[in-house]
Amino acid sequence: MTALAADPVASAPNTGEELTHAVCFCDDDVALCGANVAGTEWATEDEEVDCVVCQDLLLLPCARCGQ
Repeated sequence: MTALAADPVASAPNTGEELTHAVCFCDDDVALCGANVAGTEWATEDEEVDCVVCQDLLLLPCARCGQ
């Protein structure tokens, strides 16, 4: 099962850009794309996933748990 991940998460150090990622509840500290989202606040359900890798992976079963 996937959900919107914590927001904001920096896309790269010192770029100033922030992305909204998606996570699976099997490990909600790591976004589907592999970004560390531990300790960040959850996005609202109205926000869309900005990370293009997470967007693609939302369509597939989780690679870690298969759900």
